[in-house]
Order: sequence, then structure tokens, then C-alpha cells
Amino acid sequence: MSRRWTIGAVAIALGSILMLSLLWGLEHAAIANPPLLGRTAPVLAIKPLSGDQVRIRDLQGSPVVLNFWASWCGPCVQESEVLGGAAKANPRIAFVGADNRDTTSAYEAFEQQHPHDYPAGPIVLGTYQSYGVAGLPATYFIDSRGLVVASFVGPLDGRTLDHYLGLLS
Repeated sequence: MSRRWTIGAVAIALGSILMLSLLWGLEHAAIANPPLLGRTAPVLAIKPLSGDQVRIRDLQGSPVVLNFWASWCGPCVQESEVLGGAAKANPRIAFVGADNRDTTSAYEAFEQQHPHDYPAGPIVLGTYQSYGVAGLPATYFIDSRGLVVASFVGPLDGRTLDHYLGLLS
């Protein structure tokens, strides 16, 4: 009888460990973009409506949240308010929006409908492919040394964004 209880207890313990690992993995699956993690962020520049190019490398010295989005991307619209609020609440972090595969008129309309305090615009130097972007929205977290410390694919909610911003501290 005690052997049966021991086997049962071991099975429950292993099952619990497996479930906790699976839960953690699902919650943090988007952290890893192995080709970029720990490496210098690839060259990228955008051109916001203001006309002045914003180059990611020029922001070195400050942490950067680089968000790839498009006007036609429903989840991008969902997270735009979260990113705008976080940019206001975290002035020491540079937020940058890289409009991806959009028309000029669609980009301009999106910017007018969803105003925010950080620069966003079409990519004019570099490519989204250099970051490994396969789906939108995609967000990269770059430390003050210019190294990519994390990435997230999908719409960010406030809690998730706060977690990743904590990695930049």
C-alpha cells in the first residue's frame, strides 16, 4: 500500500512541476527571440509626421521600447492606448513606433485617430526582417547600451508591458 502511495505522490509532484513549467512557458513564451537577445539592436530608423528621422542607435543611453505595428492590424489598435499611456508614465524610456508595410495615407489616418506622445512612422532605414518580425504587433525592449533584452509578439496589456519595462531597469 505504501508503494502505491509513493508512486502516486511522485506522479502528482511531477505532474505539478510539468503544469507549472507549461504555465510559465506560455506566459513568457514571447520573451525569446534567440537571434537578437543579448545582441546590439539592428539598424533601424523611422520618419514620423514631424519629418525628423528617429534612429534607434541614436537613442543609445536610454532604454527603448520599439513597437512594430500597422494601421490594418487590429491588435495593434488595441495596444496603442496601452503604449501611449506607458510612454507618458515612463519619460526616461524612449518609445518608438515602426509602421510596417502600410500606405502613407493609412499611416497618417492612424496617427490622427490614435494620437500618442512618442514618435512613430514608416521604416526608412533598416528592415523589420532584421528584427525577426513575423507577425504584428511585435515589441522589442532595448536597454540603454543598445542591447535587445526581450521581445514580445502580440498585443501588450498594461500588466505585461509593466513586466517587460521592469527588465529595462
